[in-house]
Formats: sequence, structure tokens, C-alpha cells
Amino acid sequence: MSWRLLDLGAVDGFVMTSLYEAVAKAQEEHNSENTLILNYPSEPFVNVGFHQIVEKEVDLNFVRQKEFPVIRRSIGGGTILDGPWEQDYFFIVRKKSQDCPVDIKDFYRKYLSIVASTLRGFGVKAEYRPINDIVARDRKISGNGGVSIGESMVLAGDILLDLPTELMTKVLKVPDEKFRDKLQKSLSEWMTSLRLELENAPSRDKVKQSLIKEFEKQIGATIEERELSSTERKYLDELLMERQKKTWVFMKDMSHEALFQTARSRKIKVKEGVNICEGVYKAKKLIRITMETIDDRISEISISGDFFTDPHIGAIEKLERSIIGASLNKDDLQQRILAEYNNLGLTLTGMTIDDLVAAILTAKDAK
Repeated sequence: MSWRLLDLGAVDGFVMTSLYEAVAKAQEEHNSENTLILNYPSEPFVNVGFHQIVEKEVDLNFVRQKEFPVIRRSIGGGTILDGPWEQDYFFIVRKKSQDCPVDIKDFYRKYLSIVASTLRGFGVKAEYRPINDIVARDRKISGNGGVSIGESMVLAGDILLDLPTELMTKVLKVPDEKFRDKLQKSLSEWMTSLRLELENAPSRDKVKQSLIKEFEKQIGATIEERELSSTERKYLDELLMERQKKTWVFMKDMSHEALFQTARSRKIKVKEGVNICEGVYKAKKLIRITMETIDDRISEISISGDFFTDPHIGAIEKLERSIIGASLNKDDLQQRILAEYNNLGLTLTGMTIDDLVAAILTAKDAK
């Protein structure tokens, strides 16, 4: 089967985080071919995971001073600072295609093996590390996320050409500057880039050409460079209108605004029997719970974090609503969550139902 290549060069952050959806929508409605998009950010921007709360993750004062856009993508994962120091790629694959494994883990492995092999071709000791990372000497050199959109699967990722750790840490919200220093040290120890791994790092064009060559070798398909169709441009324009609105960027913040304004510490007793609780639980990915409880039952809850879901839009909000009224005990929570999980046909990556229950009980027991 032939593939299409969209090699778009430098694009702004809103285009980068919306284009794959436009292409996936066109695939579903017009049965268009599988597509590989190559691009990179023209300017730095803060890229927030779909299930995250901006105010909890981003140092908005610093970001506004630097005039970095804050953009919410429709793929899960954590907050990152994207910029011209990376080369991004997006595999958009029709689910009915022979090139689309059914299992999400196999999907990651199939396409990230291409990226890892590309890096090894330059002399980098790169390997795929489940769920969605590529590491070199145990240091992350490529971050990735997958999402199901209609009848397509999308894998979005990047190869770090350089690594501005100081700037990356300054956009993140942290308790104090001492913590920020530790975070920068940790990023320097656990992340890397082509420039750090190689004495003579390849150019961006060389990286792109090598990725395309390795892709054709492993997939066994030819890839032809094309342009966006008029339909894809129309869908992209529609998405850009929506995604630049405050109601999209701050959707998680605004959906429980009063709750977040109250939850400034781990646990607050509003009055007898009424508590506002917040807890963070580390599964394979991070889960943040903010909730109001009345007489040991959940009256409002926000579930956020850097996990992934399929369906990607609306599923967590429906799960939140299903928990309203639940008593704060393991059995009731598990039964309610499992029932809605099955009702939605939900797939969770980076956490399990047991992890979510544990996260809620962690928030309940916060001091």
C-alpha cells in the first residue's frame, strides 16, 4: 500500500497540534491513504496534555512574559515545551489498513521501531522503551503519544535535535526555585539529544531523509510527497478556530473552576462533613484527583494527569459524572468505574481502574 508524505517544514504550534486530526477526519470521510507528516515548531510553545489542568502544570507568569502560546493538544501525556530544537513526525494510519496493529502496544512498537532504527543509523544507541519512549543510554531522546480518531490511529512524536533544559523547566509550575533546580538537573540526567549523543550531529534534512528511508524499508511501502487536500485545509481551519479559544485551552480549569479555587492545599474542611481534597498518585502515568466530598460521598470530582484514553475526547468527563454520589470505599468506586468503563468501551493507557481507585482514596486521605 502506498503512503503519502506531507513535509511541511516549520509550522506554528496550533497547526502542529491540529493538523493530524484534520488528516484523520479526511481519512475517515474520504478513505484517503495513510499519511506521514513531518514538521517542527517555528517558535516555542507550551504543549499541554489533553487531560491536564493548565493552572496546575504551567508557570503562566513566566510563559506570558516570554509570550509563549499555551496550547492544549487532543492527545494525552504531560506538559512539554516544544520548539525548533526538535523534528516532529505524525503517523496517521487507517484502522482497516494492514499497517495498523489492533493492539495499542503493538502500534507503538511498530512505528517507534522505525524511529529507533533511524537513530541507530546515526550511531546513537537507541532503543524502544514501552509504553511510548525511545531512549539512548537510558536517556529519553524521543517522546510520543498515540490516539484513536474516528477510523484512524495516530502516533505523534519527536526526535530531540537539541535540549534546552533550563527553558523547559521554567515553563513548568513547581513549588519553589530549589525544586526547579532539581528538576533541571533531573532532565539533564534523564534526557538527551542528537547534539549531546554525537560529535557531529546530522542536519534536520538528513534526519528526515533517513527517517523516510527507514520507514519505507520497515513498512515495505513507497511514500510519495503530496500537499494538503482542500478538504484537509477546511477541516484544519475549523479546528484552528476552536483550538485557539480559551474555552478549549483552559477546558479542564474551567470545568471545575470553583473547586480548584478552593483546593489550594491538600485537604480543606469547609464545614462539618464537607471537604475539598487533592491528591496525586503515580501509576505508570501521573493521576491528579481534586474532589469535594459531602458526608464521605463524592459530590464533585476532577480527574487529570498525563495518561491516555481512547476515546480521547469526553471519556474522562463521563467517567467523572459516573462517580458522583459514590461512597469513599474501594468496592463502590470500583463497581461504578468498571460499569462506566465498559459502557464507554474505554481503553486506558498509563493507568488501570485499580490505579484510579487508589488515586481517589489517596486524595481522600490527604492531610
